[in-house]
Amino acid sequence: SSGINAEWPLRPGDTDPTFTKFKQRLSHAPDQVLRYKRHDSPLWPTLKGQCPGVPPCGVCGASRTFEFQVLPSLLYELGTGKNEDDLDFGTVVIYTCSGDCEVEQYVEEFGWVQVFDYSGQK
Repeated sequence: SSGINAEWPLRPGDTDPTFTKFKQRLSHAPDQVLRYKRHDSPLWPTLKGQCPGVPPCGVCGASRTFEFQVLPSLLYELGTGKNEDDLDFGTVVIYTCSGDCEVEQYVEEFGWVQVFDYSGQK
């Protein structure tokens, strides 16, 4: 069964054009849990909570660019989100060095977690 469907998620609502675009794009491959599109832009579920800025690479100082994102459909596939205290996110976005640093060890990159704001919603 699909992680993204006409009713998912109910809370943000379909009146948000950003969310509508998000759902439409993901409907082409509804079972995907990861979206890889290096040097492109993330696909945000909502305008609120988007990453305000990405720090430069800590090794070479080059700018970081979008590489991939973890989609909220992963939560569905894991069976979470049924309880109020379960893990929940809009998307997890990973930015990596645009300079492709040549190093012989792992390098810390930058991740941003967009969460849904349910305040004031019933």
